[in-house]
Amino acid sequence: MQNSISKMFGSIKTLVTLLIILSFLLLLTIVSEYTSFFKLQNLQNEKEIATTVYNLDRSDLDLANIQFRGKNTLLRHEGNALKGYYEYDYINNFSKKNNYHNDLTKLQNAINIFNKAAGDWFTQESLSEEQQQDYSDTFAEAYQYLMQQINTLIVKNFAFEKQRFQIQLALSAVIFLLLIILYFMSSSRFKIVQNDFNALAHSDIDNIPTFSTIEAEAVSKHLNRSTKSAPAKNPAYTDKLTGINSYKGFINEYNSKKNQKLDNYTAVCVFAIDKLSEIEMQYGEAFSAVVIEKVGFMMSLYGQRNDIIGRTDRNQFTIFISRQDKTSAINDCELIRKSIEETPFKSPDGTSVKITLSGGFVQKMMSQPLNEVMSKANKVLSMSIQHGGNRIAQLRDKNTALK
Repeated sequence: MQNSISKMFGSIKTLVTLLIILSFLLLLTIVSEYTSFFKLQNLQNEKEIATTVYNLDRSDLDLANIQFRGKNTLLRHEGNALKGYYEYDYINNFSKKNNYHNDLTKLQNAINIFNKAAGDWFTQESLSEEQQQDYSDTFAEAYQYLMQQINTLIVKNFAFEKQRFQIQLALSAVIFLLLIILYFMSSSRFKIVQNDFNALAHSDIDNIPTFSTIEAEAVSKHLNRSTKSAPAKNPAYTDKLTGINSYKGFINEYNSKKNQKLDNYTAVCVFAIDKLSEIEMQYGEAFSAVVIEKVGFMMSLYGQRNDIIGRTDRNQFTIFISRQDKTSAINDCELIRKSIEETPFKSPDGTSVKITLSGGFVQKMMSQPLNEVMSKANKVLSMSIQHGGNRIAQLRDKNTALK
């Protein structure tokens, strides 16, 4: 079974795309881990600031009040900065979004409570022993509550770091595995393409090798084809739109070759573009002409030395095919049909239009006139279209219907 180079490289492209996505996710975890260091540093700074404020000497209230106000501003700044660091922690934000917002809210609330308690403690000058004890207890409780919130965030950050490491390890393992698969897949497929190119470079008309890819097979047939009759110089023998034989050119080339002794299996296959009239109504004559031209050119790629290919009607392509046996002949006709089906056609508005062919395949005996075989092939083609198109019907399946 032949492979398609486009499909082979399409699977490689898909694998590379997956690797890019996984690498991007790994990059996000690294960025998240990088911000984690700043978060820990920020939390440690908040602890040190709060501890410095808590240990201020109240004996000189004016000095203590000045120091408190400076530390108070710095503590608020660190709290706001911490919120910014959490915005860049993508992994934890995705997995623990609500918990993060709750923790940050609790920490901000603890900072506000601590600042208020510290303000009360360092701004009140004349206090009774009982009031002083109350303010001192409130200040101490606020300090302990703030330390508790900061420590909670630090502990949770360690847990998140462990989860993040596990994610990074899993992503790295998957990326490494995919890289190994990509290496062996691309190596084997590049080897197939290289072998086909080498075979093309050393092939000749009398010794055509077997190719592993459809494209190499098409190029080989293109190099060895004879789509125009060499002696025919009459412009009427060439179809102006496609460059292949017209009906007259097809008959003329057959007449020039019919006396050649061909020991191979010979047949006639008539093709028609499915729903060409509907395509023309929807997209215009210019687009239908492009479709006809492209189909004619692609069919010419599959013609071999003893084949005759022509556009014998507006929406009719006929090939007189000579192969070693019937299986090879019908398979090559199917290859033409499938290549058209898999080829993208772009409409004037940029959308992709699927073009398919129907075919009627009839064996030609040496004693049979060509027109008789072509007429039978046309009838088989009609049966193929009636059954939905995009297929090649054979006379042996339609003997009863054609009688």
